[in-house]
Amino acid sequence: MTSAYTLKDVAFAYGEEPVLRIAHLKIAAGEIVGLVGPNGSGKTTLLHLLAFLTTPQQGRLQFFGQTVQDRDNPSLRRKVGLLLQNPYLFHETVLANIIWGLRLRRVKKEEAKKTAREALDMVGLVGFEHRYAPSLSGGEAQRVALARCLALKPSVLLLDEPFNHMDREAVRLTEDLVVRLCQDHGTTVVFTSHAIEKLQAVAQRVVHLWQGRPVPTGPDNLFKGVLKNDGLVFDTGQISIRLENRVTQGDFIAIDPSGILLSLDGSVAEMMNTFSGRIVGLSDESGHVRVVVDVGERLVAFVKYEDQVLRSLKLGLTTQVAFGACDVSVL
Repeated sequence: MTSAYTLKDVAFAYGEEPVLRIAHLKIAAGEIVGLVGPNGSGKTTLLHLLAFLTTPQQGRLQFFGQTVQDRDNPSLRRKVGLLLQNPYLFHETVLANIIWGLRLRRVKKEEAKKTAREALDMVGLVGFEHRYAPSLSGGEAQRVALARCLALKPSVLLLDEPFNHMDREAVRLTEDLVVRLCQDHGTTVVFTSHAIEKLQAVAQRVVHLWQGRPVPTGPDNLFKGVLKNDGLVFDTGQISIRLENRVTQGDFIAIDPSGILLSLDGSVAEMMNTFSGRIVGLSDESGHVRVVVDVGERLVAFVKYEDQVLRSLKLGLTTQVAFGACDVSVL
């Protein structure tokens, strides 16, 4: 499958503060990818790199197989649409705002108007052509800015927290639009959120960012510690976790919540990493139940609704927690 983006050993910092440290990240052409992470995790900076507004200070960035150099940025920007979290609209009509980019590309006036109206139709704002931008609600302004991106027919669409100001109906319409762009036009879409549930309805793949690094899980099950036993064990200070292979460096560990098994009868005792602890949290999330078990560290497991063990789980109960070394990543 063709890659829209390939990032290798990419790093970026503001002054002395590292913002991004990406060993490897690939985004396929025509893929819908959600970037999730807390504020300050590097989501917006990564979008700026993907939009060629910022250049990596280290590493290599490829765009559809082409290694990107600084001199390439102006021409590559024309292939990417970026919707900012708080987009700026000119104090003009909606139509004038959308036509602006088309006119810069020397599209004839009547053709530009036709394209602009088609873009407004796509975002559900037919009839807004002569409304003035300052009179729009936050959600309407967001959709006008999205229409402005779509009018330029980008190969890649980058959306920074696109649903923040939208009501439920506008969110549904925009989600449907993103899926159609991917299916009908092969558009690659990357969008960010600090909440994973806002990504799950649309994203084909979710990438978690934490302290500028892609990790296999969100903030849950991320622990600081040290490597021991020649890099075969990671010690958090509370629990020791055996690793699949010898690791030479890393001061954080991530454990995939979906790879953690729970047992009340000792049936998981032979797994490489097995702990006993008390259930301190149970909550319903989309598609699974989130179970928090205190084993010295608080481990989060995702249990499917159809899992038989779920019927017996309750707060305060002691349970075994087990996971394989393959579910562990050292960062």
